[in-house]
Amino acid sequence: WMTYAGSVYDVTSFVSNHPGGDRLLLAAGGPIEPHWHLYRQHFASDLPMRLLEPLAIGTLREIDQDAVDARMEEIMETQNDPYEFEPEREGVVTDKDHPEDSMRVHSDQPMNAEVPEHLLTRNYLTPTHLYYIRHHHPVPYLSQNEIDNYRLEIDLSAYGRGKVRL
Repeated sequence: WMTYAGSVYDVTSFVSNHPGGDRLLLAAGGPIEPHWHLYRQHFASDLPMRLLEPLAIGTLREIDQDAVDARMEEIMETQNDPYEFEPEREGVVTDKDHPEDSMRVHSDQPMNAEVPEHLLTRNYLTPTHLYYIRHHHPVPYLSQNEIDNYRLEIDLSAYGRGKVRL
């Protein structure tokens, strides 16, 4: 079970269908609010609430929900917003004069935007500012040192190729 906004939900039957897999279990036996503070895609539509509705099994006592609300206020006041360093995204802002030439933004925290089909066929190569964007977490903020020293290693040993380092 888990709680949200004063209601108690038995999510046992939903865990195997959760798009995030068993991450739902992070809230097992407690409130989902602190987790949805990070996984904000749950606020982009009414789907999560529609899925939860038939799973409701009870109501929290008011004093218990007050404690959850107090904890969320504490998180908001004492912790940095995990999305505060999100990068500016070229081409994502809706062009009010020509909205048909802008990305379709489904949510901005985390960023989920897609290119209208007619823009994909406008050029042989898709311009970089029109790349599909989908995040489930905040974009990591890296120091210049971390950027300069970043290395990528791809293990291709399962294909008889060893490791590739970039």
